[in-house]
Amino acid sequence: EFKSLSLLNKLIPINSVVHSFLMFDGELEISLSHGGRYVVGHTNKYVVYEFWRCVQEDADRVAALAEHFQPIESENVFYLLQENWPKYRDPYLRSALFLLLNRYSDNGQISYGKFTPERYRPTDLVALKRVEFNNLHLILDKEDNFIESIRNIHGQCDAVVIPMGAYSFNYLEEGKSEGFEDTKVYHKEVHSLFKEGNTKMLLIYKATPMIEKIYKDANLRFVDKWGREVPDSAAAVEVIVANF
Repeated sequence: EFKSLSLLNKLIPINSVVHSFLMFDGELEISLSHGGRYVVGHTNKYVVYEFWRCVQEDADRVAALAEHFQPIESENVFYLLQENWPKYRDPYLRSALFLLLNRYSDNGQISYGKFTPERYRPTDLVALKRVEFNNLHLILDKEDNFIESIRNIHGQCDAVVIPMGAYSFNYLEEGKSEGFEDTKVYHKEVHSLFKEGNTKMLLIYKATPMIEKIYKDANLRFVDKWGREVPDSAAAVEVIVANF
């Protein structure tokens, strides 16, 4: 759950064309598009793209199938679904499980994460049915490295938004869990592209002194756990890093 959405909506003018990369749960893209911006959500993972396409085509069907599996009461069933959900032949069933596993997982991932049933809320299915796609367009990028996809849209939008999460030096990454839904993020490459300044970019990071140091020359806006803007990383949980 992004705490900086309110500030992000203030920083990006209404009627802007925004390209968002690493689209996953759609929270960021839906907020911006419902607020009057035209948003192009990019992912290079087919399962993520498939989920949102199914929601766009028939959200009621996705919700009904998710309701059929509700509630997931057994931890063993949950972990079995994490392993096998991509193997189901029906894309709507895969999408329903994508949603449920996201909500039942402690980290919001689909193919891994701990069983956390208290995260699920019945209103999640209601919200799914209310997603509007009038100002939201989906793109499945072919490039494995999403940096190349950003370079390809140079000059075609008012801003690029990337939810980066926690900063990592990308050392010893091979041991990390990865699912069908994960896009590899190389923070140093993003930093280099950001510094080029050819495209207006907004990065959303977990707030740490490291980000303040690495992006000391950028426009940094810090947000606390209640979504309020604060002066530095000490009281913040997120930071929006802008190159304009």
